[in-house]
Amino acid sequence: GLGSGLRRYVAGKPVCVVQVDSRLKNIRPYIACSVVKDVKLTDPIIRGLMQLQDKLDHTYGRNRRRTSIGLYDFDQVVAPLSYSVAKPDETSFVPLGFSERMSLREILRKHPKGLEYGEIVRGHPVYPVLLDAEGKVLSFPPIINSNDLGRVTEATRNVLVEVTGTVDETVLNTLTIVTLSLVDRGGKACSAVVHYPDGRSVVTPIFDSGSMDLSVDYVNEVLGLKLSAQQVNMLLSKAGYGVEKVDRSTVRVRIPCYRIDIMHQVDLVEDVAIAYGYNNIKPLWRKLPTVGGVRP
Repeated sequence: GLGSGLRRYVAGKPVCVVQVDSRLKNIRPYIACSVVKDVKLTDPIIRGLMQLQDKLDHTYGRNRRRTSIGLYDFDQVVAPLSYSVAKPDETSFVPLGFSERMSLREILRKHPKGLEYGEIVRGHPVYPVLLDAEGKVLSFPPIINSNDLGRVTEATRNVLVEVTGTVDETVLNTLTIVTLSLVDRGGKACSAVVHYPDGRSVVTPIFDSGSMDLSVDYVNEVLGLKLSAQQVNMLLSKAGYGVEKVDRSTVRVRIPCYRIDIMHQVDLVEDVAIAYGYNNIKPLWRKLPTVGGVRP
């Protein structure tokens, strides 16, 4: 109850441009970026970000096959960026956590992340690489970041967030979640413009909210309660939703951009129940026929 209603997020003007190579089409074609400025990072916060990154990579990103995430110190990056490809032995850099320079092929053979995720790219003649304007390697998606540009520390104030993948919508959703985790810690989001080889240009991140109609009767049927439309409205607001319209039978709900888990009315009903309080729902003992009795 400390806050209520839909929180609005806005990304500032683009501060970075990314050019996508046409040769990535059948490898890992999509990328989305944002820059979050004036972030105050501590060791526990960085560890939390790494855990968030890891969980998203494993679950929503399907073990990095669908999406993978990179975080960088933007002050060390020279824009514009190039999301391109390289042959396994023609590009080398120092991967995160290492001190020796390694080719892309060596990273797949020697680095723990290369051994874990190498199968995603190993079958292709060229591998994805993310470069800055000076040709410095930011990362080898979806395997590992570089140790210089791709290492975020407590001294980092401006963070570049990058997500690559094979499903456009999933890439955009993942970027939204990671970006807002930094914005909610006091950062200011700025956009990036991604230019695709087919002439399409996309400004990311996208903070658009969706909407869904929720039946009040359905809420009460599932929960066994007798809530009015206004009560449902209040509980949804408490859970961080916006409400566009309320009548006696239906509530039109505005869904936050980060709630990518909302797929059906029942997902909204669950949040109504949480806001109402599970312990405030009186349990109902079922009247079931039984055979037998209590043993001595």
